[in-house]
Amino acid sequence: MAHLPAHAIQPDPVQSIYQQMVAAGVPVASYSSDLYAPVNDTTRAIVDAYRFKRNVTTFISDDPADKGARFYDIPFAYDPWWDARR
Repeated sequence: MAHLPAHAIQPDPVQSIYQQMVAAGVPVASYSSDLYAPVNDTTRAIVDAYRFKRNVTTFISDDPADKGARFYDIPFAYDPWWDARR
């Protein structure tokens, strides 16, 4: 699935950041309730509009599949983790 261009991202106050990432075609990952997404123009636009963007950090992956790539770590934002506990 292709990513939406950053200028096409319109923040949706109803959708969670996880839902916005998925809708934009961003490949996401997680650890427990934390959402991981690659840093790029599309995800930058989504994170910049995120209500809790001050809590978002980045890290450089050391996983052999994407070693050296920069990712966002968005705490408590992986919806499927929360959905499984409702």
